[in-house]
Amino acid sequence: MEIEPASLPIGRAGLLQAVPLTNGDGDHAILLRQGDEPRALLTSESAETIVLMPFDDRAELRADSDAMATWVARGSLQPAESGSGLASWATAIGLVFLLAILALAILGSLTFFGWLFGSLGLGR
Repeated sequence: MEIEPASLPIGRAGLLQAVPLTNGDGDHAILLRQGDEPRALLTSESAETIVLMPFDDRAELRADSDAMATWVARGSLQPAESGSGLASWATAIGLVFLLAILALAILGSLTFFGWLFGSLGLGR
């Protein structure tokens, strides 16, 4: 019984899987597959050359120096989905805490400045 190597899901839906492969010569590659259907093979002929071999016409090749930044930003700059916010009761509790802290800050400021002006003889 041969153990299948662990695969890594690719994309938002995770329909594509990246599976590591090693041939008889010890060369390593990544097989991209969708279910049991192979879609592409990613390997290298030398340290400088990356070889992408699509197995069907549904592959798109992009040569872009900012590809990594675009990929990272695509997930972080999207607007949040509606309905993923806080519950209304949590927002109300946060507002009560905020107002309590604000009231204590005002009370503390009045007390401190009343004491300071009284000590300096600047008060009434």
